Amino acid sequence: MFAVKAKWLVCSYDRVYQNYGLICDKDQIHAVLPNAEIDQLHRDGKLTHVIDRSASILLPGFVDAHIHLYGVLSHGIPNHVTVHNFEEFLKLYWWPMVEDRVRKAQVLSTARSGAAELLRSGVTAFCDTLEAPFCEPDTLVEQGRLLEEIGLRGIVSLESSQRAGSQNGEDCLAQNVRAARWLKEHARLVRGAVSTHTTFTCTPEFICRAKAMSREEGALFQFHLSESVYEPSVNPRPAGIYDACGALDADTLASQCVQVDAEEIRLLAERKVKTVHMPLSNCEVGGGIAPVPSMLESGICVGLGSDGYINDFFTVMKAAFLIHKAKEQSAAVMPASLVFRMATEFGARCLGYDNLGRLRAGYLADFIVLDDQFLTPVTPENIFDQLVVYGKKEYVRDVFVNGRQLMESRRLLTLDEDAANRQVRETAKKFWEGL
Repeated sequence: MFAVKAKWLVCSYDRVYQNYGLICDKDQIHAVLPNAEIDQLHRDGKLTHVIDRSASILLPGFVDAHIHLYGVLSHGIPNHVTVHNFEEFLKLYWWPMVEDRVRKAQVLSTARSGAAELLRSGVTAFCDTLEAPFCEPDTLVEQGRLLEEIGLRGIVSLESSQRAGSQNGEDCLAQNVRAARWLKEHARLVRGAVSTHTTFTCTPEFICRAKAMSREEGALFQFHLSESVYEPSVNPRPAGIYDACGALDADTLASQCVQVDAEEIRLLAERKVKTVHMPLSNCEVGGGIAPVPSMLESGICVGLGSDGYINDFFTVMKAAFLIHKAKEQSAAVMPASLVFRMATEFGARCLGYDNLGRLRAGYLADFIVLDDQFLTPVTPENIFDQLVVYGKKEYVRDVFVNGRQLMESRRLLTLDEDAANRQVRETAKKFWEGL
């Protein structure tokens, strides 16, 4: 067993201790104790070692509940097409210029650099959706293998649809199943999922089949839902289509949910569907602002995601904190403690974990340490505002996943970050040349 001492121990959105730390036993949190008791246990020889971060803040690792790791290839990509809405974004830009050209080599390169970016942002768990309908059949397994070696906790999946033909859709579903089975047998931290795209690229029969596959594999089922007004304009109330397919339940993750109406919110809540909010990428595509306060009030579990657009999770949290205040014209909505809960506990639930996202005995030992570089004092009353509104990824000092330290004093321990970044720069350069 080992311990980590802290000045502030943020166990959850509603529990903060001063001069407390954690004791970890293998992959789990064994106890939450005052630093003085940890020191005594160490003197008594009952702890292997103690990491002294008694001037810092210890908190659960963040969960990026919807990311596209390959998305970095599009950052700043030359684009000579002007898009005015989400339909044009997909058909004129994203599908032909990015998604359809991604292959295994790009997936593995971006997974390495993406893992480094997630760790530096304090993210310890993620749900990745690969959008690459023409990638090699073993791509998803190899991506999962790589992320498992790095030590991140996550879910990988390949978005499946029929827009490139029925057979391509079936091939993508089959790759999801193969990866889910392989990871279940060979991995501890990374799992598979079954992913489809939308109701305008998948028939109800295809959705039904995909959901049946996810149930058979005991895997999460996920899809994009009403990212803009386009999907409900093609298929009014698309949530009802998923429900008619039997695809809405507690093992379903619906991302985006920007243009869902009150009846769809009621339906998602009734079926216990988990959802993910992407405040920044929804702005990029002109999709709108998701009715997150209403969704939360209805009892829906809403996590946070970067969507592979801006992956700095502190920036994502700031956006979620601010954008709904502007939309609702109320400073009372989306308090910092609620946003923090979405970034930790709710995100863990989105990935199917009920023992993650809080720091308490018996929970998985995924946590991070932030140096207190805030310019004003941190207090029990303001700590969530400090973390969510004024926190920076540069403050992240240590990262632990499953009790294993992946970053120590800002140095990544399980991958060569410089080499990964050099490789992804070369990958992007070649990828852009293909345009």
